[in-house]
Amino acid sequence: MCIRDRVSTQSTWDIQYLRDLMGFKRFVQAGRVAYINYGVDHGKVCVIVEVINSTRVLVDGPTLGVPRQVISLRRLALTDHLLKVAKGIHTKALEIVIKKNDLVKKIGESSWAKKLASQKRRAELNDFERFQVMMLKRQKAYLVNKDIAQSHGAKPKKVSAKKPKESKQQSNMKPITITYLHIRK
Repeated sequence: MCIRDRVSTQSTWDIQYLRDLMGFKRFVQAGRVAYINYGVDHGKVCVIVEVINSTRVLVDGPTLGVPRQVISLRRLALTDHLLKVAKGIHTKALEIVIKKNDLVKKIGESSWAKKLASQKRRAELNDFERFQVMMLKRQKAYLVNKDIAQSHGAKPKKVSAKKPKESKQQSNMKPITITYLHIRK
């Protein structure tokens, strides 16, 4: 059965059928949670309240810090979260639905939010902290290569790095451990 036959027999689109047909799961629809990736509200999360046309939607986020406004779809990144709301839902009712579904907590626990927090933290690093990250990455790479070499039965390569002389100022400094960075190999 082709898609034209399916549409002609039904008055509305069957979302489940389209999802199976296209393999696409994030549709622009009322109740879809979206991330604003450009503009004044950059970095905030909102809920699509109504679809105006193929390029613009009405969004609202009363507890998320986003006022009710018309926004272009180019400025939105759709998430997997979907709230069951009616088209054009009022702000007060949407606020109740957001609190009921505990949306803020769900978004905070998602891997997407963790990645954005990590990117934000990395952007806030000063020069010395970036240097520490570089040194930690080198140490990690050395240890990984050492373990791989030992598992294959080869001797690890020696690193010919001179140890710097400790001054009085360096001996008083406390070592800083960085556990908040996610380093991909």
